[in-house]
Amino acid sequence: MLRSKLKVMVDLVLPERCLVCGRFGASIHPQCLDELPRADGVRCVRCWAPSSVSELGALCDRCAEDEQPEGLDALRTSFRFAGTARRSIIEAKFRGVTALFEPLSSSLVGEVQANGRPDMVVPIPLATGRERRRGFNQSELIARRVAEAHGLPLRLDLLERARETDAQATLDAEQRQQNIRGAFVARDVAGLRVLLIDDVTTTGATLNEAARALRAAGASRVFGLAIARED
Repeated sequence: MLRSKLKVMVDLVLPERCLVCGRFGASIHPQCLDELPRADGVRCVRCWAPSSVSELGALCDRCAEDEQPEGLDALRTSFRFAGTARRSIIEAKFRGVTALFEPLSSSLVGEVQANGRPDMVVPIPLATGRERRRGFNQSELIARRVAEAHGLPLRLDLLERARETDAQATLDAEQRQQNIRGAFVARDVAGLRVLLIDDVTTTGATLNEAARALRAAGASRVFGLAIARED
């Protein structure tokens, strides 16, 4: 927490330098944001993985097998977790350059209406120990920007960690599923549409497990947004 406060003080004194072009004036200039690798092309609307299905808005073969998903109804990410997008998120998340979350989060604002207006925005809660060491929850910072842009309530009280888990980044796909299973518990959201926010998604295990908890608490629909997806 002390390191985070010192970082904020330094940011107030030193001018920002764009991570992409190196010029002063912003952590990432709006025009430079367009140079980050987009997660575009034909993608599955539910897991947002690149898909061989030619029809836009269709499900990939894997998701098509699950007609009634337990987790997310749909997922969107702005960027691929590669190149300058990957570097930006790592700088923001692990080196405390939190100013980067503002431009990165702005890329998600236009994605909110893709599946209809939600009733609330809920960030993925960070494990207590990691949030204490880091000084912030990156998903909360992103969710706050998205909620404010659309005038939606940001709810930090509806989803919490039921237990601590290992860092997902160190695990393979099967291990991620096992590691995160049962890790979340949600309060009553009966009949509500929830927009769930994370910073990066790979297999979708974390977002889907959180969505399962929200569905168990009564959510009618759960949509996911993340800044980047690792394809």
